[in-house]
Amino acid sequence: MKEWTVVGTIKLVLAAVVVTLVALLGGWDKGMQILLIFVLLDVISGVFRAIIQKELSSDESFRGGLKKLLIFVVVAVATQVDRYAETDLVRKGAIAFYVASEALSILENVAASGVKVPPVLQKVLNALRGDKAPDD
Repeated sequence: MKEWTVVGTIKLVLAAVVVTLVALLGGWDKGMQILLIFVLLDVISGVFRAIIQKELSSDESFRGGLKKLLIFVVVAVATQVDRYAETDLVRKGAIAFYVASEALSILENVAASGVKVPPVLQKVLNALRGDKAPDD
């Protein structure tokens, strides 16, 4: 019989936490994968933007991190609503909303950092902001 080790116990606890979180979020499907990637890219691009603009703040970064965690709280709530209603529309809608929101934020961070955004993405960014296109 194997002996319990501290490392083994940590791995077991970590696995249990991950499984529980994935279950609360409704699974690890393509939507959740994209959402997590976009959240991470938004955090990275936001930090780079703050560094470039010399506005990096640990307090603001901490608050931003908490807001990112709350995105997943909303997805968990949407998942539970779907379970109750026996559908998957609320969760998918919440994920789509946050993926679009994070994509917009990433593009804004990149553009504000002085990096050119491809024209097709710039048009999407302008449309989402409600800006008029230059050729309108």
